[in-house]
Amino acid sequence: MKKIEDVRVLLITPNVLGLKDGINRIQPGLGIMYIAAVLEQRGCEVSIYDSVLEGYERQIEVPGRLNIVEIGDSDETIKQRISDFRPDMIGISVLFYNQSAQAGHLSCLAKSINSSIPIIIGGNQVGEEYQTLMQNEYIDFAMTNESDYNFADFVEKYFAGDDFYKTPGLVYREGDNLVANPPGGIVKNLSELPFPARHLVDMEKYFEISMFHNPYSRHPRVGNIMTSRGCPEKCSFCTTPLRWGRNIRWRSPENIYEEILHLKEQYGVGEIQFEDDSLTLNIKNLYKLCDLIAPLNLSWNTVNGIRADYHGTKDGKQEQMFRKMADAGCYQVCLGVETGNQDLLDGLLSKNLNLKTIEPCVNAAKKAGLAVHLFLMVGFPGESLEQMENTISFAEKLDVDSCSISIYSPLPGTPLYAYARDNNFLVDGFSKDNILFAKANIKIPDMNSTEFETQVVDWTNRLNRRLKEKAPEKFQEKYAKFLDKNNTFLFKKHS
Repeated sequence: MKKIEDVRVLLITPNVLGLKDGINRIQPGLGIMYIAAVLEQRGCEVSIYDSVLEGYERQIEVPGRLNIVEIGDSDETIKQRISDFRPDMIGISVLFYNQSAQAGHLSCLAKSINSSIPIIIGGNQVGEEYQTLMQNEYIDFAMTNESDYNFADFVEKYFAGDDFYKTPGLVYREGDNLVANPPGGIVKNLSELPFPARHLVDMEKYFEISMFHNPYSRHPRVGNIMTSRGCPEKCSFCTTPLRWGRNIRWRSPENIYEEILHLKEQYGVGEIQFEDDSLTLNIKNLYKLCDLIAPLNLSWNTVNGIRADYHGTKDGKQEQMFRKMADAGCYQVCLGVETGNQDLLDGLLSKNLNLKTIEPCVNAAKKAGLAVHLFLMVGFPGESLEQMENTISFAEKLDVDSCSISIYSPLPGTPLYAYARDNNFLVDGFSKDNILFAKANIKIPDMNSTEFETQVVDWTNRLNRRLKEKAPEKFQEKYAKFLDKNNTFLFKKHS
């Protein structure tokens, strides 16, 4: 038995599959840093090892997988890092489906060093995938859903010899069966959480690579922050409600400000990227936050998207909101539109959004001096090429500065994934580790997957070259680090 003060926990982000010659994002993992911060509060010795970050330059082509590379450290380097820290327990974060196989391999490597090290996996994908992941004999436990405090409780009880089996969200083996505890231990007051343990990661290398959620950042030193958890919407393609629930929990503006101030003073951050997609829903909190951060003179961006219909009344409230944001340093808003087909929004996607609200929102943001970026998706189950062209045409009629077009990803656990699976829309040989936003996993009429992926790149270029034509200086400013000597840029596929 051990007191938690004598326990050493190693938290690892495993290698990831990405796109050859693509834009492969890399940024500090908020979830793993929150867990580390709570463990440190309890007195535990913690180390975070982001194998993707430390081996980012090592991008090895995957045999039999066209244009797919594995990004991250070699087996030898990973084993050395584990040996050097001598952990009592290893936690592995599986944020994306394209890390599942790597997480299993990592577990095998760890057990080859010390077969008695308990290994537990957690992260965004574990809730739907724990049964598959725990077929790997080297993984001892899994933890589903929100785990900031649950994981720390588990560690403390495990080493104290207490009954850890009752930990909410814990998955464990009982003979040949898996037992999955109901989720619980949700953090009701997010402002009580310690700030993410950024001191345990190599922030300087994240800045050096500069491939954050929005890789076209204005400043090379970016801090990523979440201001809330949960989403009240019911979009059939999205996993956010599965992860965080439908009831939104807000951090206080003061608490968010303190974290932003810490990022500026300790790490010289010049830009904030807000990772949640409900930033503008609570307008009272938003205005208070704007008042607090305006004197910091930072740039910021709503990189995960906001809804275009929040506060979109005719009384000018939306434009007033955007002006408030611009005055506080916001330079761009991203709008989650998804498609230019109202019938898809109303039916298949269950996204309660009227396309008539988009143009007024774009115009209001532009009047406030903000750049506007659109999030679009194509390749939904049963979507015709004509419908996809409707989406492109819809975007072309708007005064936006840029667009990103993702190929629909069938995310397990969502209603749309079940629909695609049950109606034979998944491509032949579908594999969950091929879920990348630039890879086609749905059958497309009259095109194979490679042809469709090329078509989406062409559509993306078609939309984004408009900025170069109408505002060359803005184009130069936005994409400077990606332009070649001829001042041209092909919009690469994003992982």
